[in-house]
Amino acid sequence: MERFANGWVAERDIRVGAKMRLFCLPHAGSGSAAFYRWKRELAPAIDVCPVLLPGREGRLREDSVVDADALVDDLMASTKALLDVPYAIFGHSMGSILGYIWAVRIAEAKMREPVCLFVSGREGAHLPIGRPDLHGLDDEEFVRELSGRYGGTSGDLMADAELREVFMPILRADLKLVEAYRHGPEAMLHCPLMAFAGATDFTVTEAGLNAWGELTTGEFAAMRFPGDHFYTMGEGQRELLDVIARRLG
Repeated sequence: MERFANGWVAERDIRVGAKMRLFCLPHAGSGSAAFYRWKRELAPAIDVCPVLLPGREGRLREDSVVDADALVDDLMASTKALLDVPYAIFGHSMGSILGYIWAVRIAEAKMREPVCLFVSGREGAHLPIGRPDLHGLDDEEFVRELSGRYGGTSGDLMADAELREVFMPILRADLKLVEAYRHGPEAMLHCPLMAFAGATDFTVTEAGLNAWGELTTGEFAAMRFPGDHFYTMGEGQRELLDVIARRLG
């Protein structure tokens, strides 16, 4: 069975003598497996460290946490020792909110900030979502609206009862976290920040993508890659990883 450092990062990913760590936070309904290919593509220069959130994969028996601030407070408390080498944070969609809050907590604690915060598939954290909530809908409507908004293969979720039983609660909890998040008087970041989105991800406007630059005094850039909301696992993945590799040098 996989062993995790303080419950959040697999022990095998915490390589002694690492020169650069990249902590990766997933989109709603997903987990650390979303970044397995990244580990192969970015090694050996960058140690990819997927963050395993409660309520999925090896932590399936734990309750999901639906409060973003509470979740990141637990993450922060459990992973401080892993920030002993230069590191970056990547978060996609829901993960971008968690990554941003994590970077804020680090700045507030006056710890060394990440060499770069990568946020993806989401408009600026301080902007309202501007779309109706999904997490409280009945199963059929939930899946239909989810698929219409973000694409993907949500139809499989309704066709497979066993799959639905496992993943529907995870998806609902994650979307509740996203939809309940409200930006407060968070500290201004000072680290470089790069904001990404798929070229055909219509949930992210140009203005919304560039709004991330308002949350840091550091260097900022915004980019789009081939693909839709899930470009990170599809046609835009290779270009994305090339950009990350160059940025982390």
